[in-house]
Amino acid sequence: MPRTVITLAHPFDFAGWRIATRDLAGRHVPPDTITWQVAPPGSTPPAPTPDENRQPFSIPRDTMQLAADVLQSTLPDRFTLAYGLIYAHVTGTPLDAADLGRINEAAETVSAETQHLRQNLPTFMKREGEDSEWRGTLDSRTYAPESNARFITYQLSLAPWRLVLPEREICWNGTSLLHGPHGAPAPLSFGSLPPPALPLVTDLDIERITSLRAVALAARTCLICPMARQATQTVFGEGRPGARMMFVGEQPGDREDLAGRPFVGPAGQLFDRALEEAGIRREDTYVTNTVKHFKFQRRGTRRIHEKAGRDEIRACAPWLAAERRILRPQVLVMLGATAASALLGRTVTIGRERSRAIELDDGATGLVTVHPSFLLRLPDEAGRAREYARFVADLRLAASHVMPVGT
Repeated sequence: MPRTVITLAHPFDFAGWRIATRDLAGRHVPPDTITWQVAPPGSTPPAPTPDENRQPFSIPRDTMQLAADVLQSTLPDRFTLAYGLIYAHVTGTPLDAADLGRINEAAETVSAETQHLRQNLPTFMKREGEDSEWRGTLDSRTYAPESNARFITYQLSLAPWRLVLPEREICWNGTSLLHGPHGAPAPLSFGSLPPPALPLVTDLDIERITSLRAVALAARTCLICPMARQATQTVFGEGRPGARMMFVGEQPGDREDLAGRPFVGPAGQLFDRALEEAGIRREDTYVTNTVKHFKFQRRGTRRIHEKAGRDEIRACAPWLAAERRILRPQVLVMLGATAASALLGRTVTIGRERSRAIELDDGATGLVTVHPSFLLRLPDEAGRAREYARFVADLRLAASHVMPVGT
């Protein structure tokens, strides 16, 4: 059988390897007939042309993560080993015991280096002043630092940084990721990197991030719960960083999921009108949701909202906590029972808790009211008018607890 030559963009080109593997394994091309090579620095390999006759297949997440871990090793045959792992799963061919042992050993090394990097980042990344770049040196035996470049960027709140490694360096100049020989790094795409051996962002990681922009960017890659895989995108909070009023709803809806912004659908439009009548400018507030992804059931071409469950609320809790911690609002308005229960840590009945000031643990004043979508669901016009007036009154009450500037 003639050999197949696959040229990858760089020594840890997970994206290129995955595209080629999807095609080759789908055609049951044996591992020993493939030559994997890396393009010379500065050159761009040709885009692969998948065969239309390949058969689709699926790979368990743990197996794909194991392959990604192997690609972060520096084993000369890492691409072949990772492909062999996928090929064995697709074809049902037993994987050589020696190869499996090397795969597991490489993954353990990568995992250990990833843990070391994440736990000790503050000890080896330093900077002389707030306007200077972060600098560090790390003796690494794997490509785990490259795979954690996004993590490092978030942890350092998107500030420029440079990490010097044996025979290479990685740096983030504030807009682009660069990688290559000392003194001559070239642009590198985050999307081509293997996923880190640990979840991209942990609760502890989130607690260390100190800017809303960095938290929002980190949340875009969140895969903690199944909702993150079916939604179009993460819908994070938005508003003025120094806002003294924070509004929290349940979760984004269909319109928000497509737009990537909170409260832009019918309920959001009603919310904006009520804010205006209450004398509150939305641009002076911060608006977010308890859950950052749209949970739905598909009925034909429609996506029907499904209430967020305890697991989704728990999974998103670190993101909401980070928003509160960084923003430190004076007044926190909880829109609906889901938001109120999540933030107060107990079951909340709107009728009992509504329209009264609640002292929160962080010193802010909390206030519970209905979610704007509740008003849209009311069947009669008189009821909608009455409840809308109550909602506006609640917003005015919340605004009355905001301390004037300078006090």
